Amino acid sequence: MKAMLAAFVASAVIAAAAPTVLRELGYTVEATRASDSVRLGDARE
Repeated sequence: MKAMLAAFVASAVIAAAAPTVLRELGYTVEATRASDSVRLGDARE
């Protein structure tokens, strides 16, 4: 039972901290779309 509660707490901490950590590391939607390797508008349709 203790292990399960510890896993739930760890999951909650990871889920709460993930957006902040990813933002600090540069993994944002804005950073992904601003990359030089992203082609917008010149793809063949």
